[in-house]
Order: sequence, then C-alpha cells, then structure tokens
Amino acid sequence: MAANEAGTELEHLKSLIFSTVSELWEDKEALGKFLNVVRRSETFAPLADTLEQSTVRPAKPTFYGVKSKEFQE
Repeated sequence: MAANEAGTELEHLKSLIFSTVSELWEDKEALGKFLNVVRRSETFAPLADTLEQSTVRPAKPTFYGVKSKEFQE
C-alpha cells in the first residue's frame, strides 16, 4: 500500500513539474530558478536537466504518461 501511495505522489509531482515548466517557458530566468529547485531532489534532477536542455515547450503531462489529473485543463 505504501509503495502505491509513493508512486501516486511521484506522479503528482511529475505532473506539477511539467505543468510549471510549461507555464514558465517564456520567462527563462524564472524557469531556471524553478529547475534549480527541482534538481535538489535526486529523483527529479535528470528530468530537470532534460527539460532545461529542451528547445521546445514540453507537452501536457498526460503526453508523458503522467496519470495525475489534478493539473489538466
């Protein structure tokens, strides 16, 4: 049960990261600060690196297979 809750929590956090990056995309200074905060977590540091190197705005979280629906339009 605890493993399932941890997986759900990671899905929620991943969804929040993608949504926030998408919203901050045009403000590169704010985006950089946000990604530096994300990097403090070993779990999401590689994701932050990938998003920062991307040249296109990320797709909605569901595109990446994120199951959380709390940040969807």
